[in-house]
Amino acid sequence: MTTRRTWSDWAAGRKEASISDWLRETSEPDWSATVNHPLFDALAEGRLFDEVFAAYMVQDYGFVDPFTALIGHAIGRAPSMEDRVVLGRFMGMLTSDENSVFLRTFETFEVSERARSTPNYLEATQDFRRLLQDTGMQGSYAEILAVLVVTEWIYLEWATRITRVDGLHPLQGEWIDLHDNPDFRAFVSWLRRRLHETAIDLDDEAFTRMARRFRETVAKERAFHDAVYPG
Repeated sequence: MTTRRTWSDWAAGRKEASISDWLRETSEPDWSATVNHPLFDALAEGRLFDEVFAAYMVQDYGFVDPFTALIGHAIGRAPSMEDRVVLGRFMGMLTSDENSVFLRTFETFEVSERARSTPNYLEATQDFRRLLQDTGMQGSYAEILAVLVVTEWIYLEWATRITRVDGLHPLQGEWIDLHDNPDFRAFVSWLRRRLHETAIDLDDEAFTRMARRFRETVAKERAFHDAVYPG
């Protein structure tokens, strides 16, 4: 059980106990299975066929709208202007640099307008979209942070784990770069710190809800990647 009691027991024997480290540990094996997913190895090694990469990006683009809304809810629930500034900057990157990679990928790999506007989402994509929407509408600030930590930290970990080959398609290289750069690393560190600072003062019930959101999000990440690239 991911409760405050189990967190306290885990933290007792550690000098620098981080709630995000503990949550990641409780989310195994889904966490490692996602970070080490064969999709990312195929991407880095130039083995992801154009149509497979394009199909993956169409599915992943399905998260941009609910994810942008989730950031908006986070900004609205943030307890300080400092948090709103950081989250607002991330929103700016998401709706500019990242959105541009998606749109240029669709253009380059000839994804039709119909496939872009009315995509045939996998069930795993739909499930994940519902989780993002529900967290935004119903979740506390701590729960939203928990979801953001998962989605961004997992992407940072796979992007820093892989070794890309020379001659990778520029758009595939850009996709990796979006998740492996100093600004993104700093943002993930900030998310993890703010989750710890926010969650540490939660009551038992709210703490359990936050931890449950984290674990559910990790499970959705794994299910999505398994569905979009079965191997």
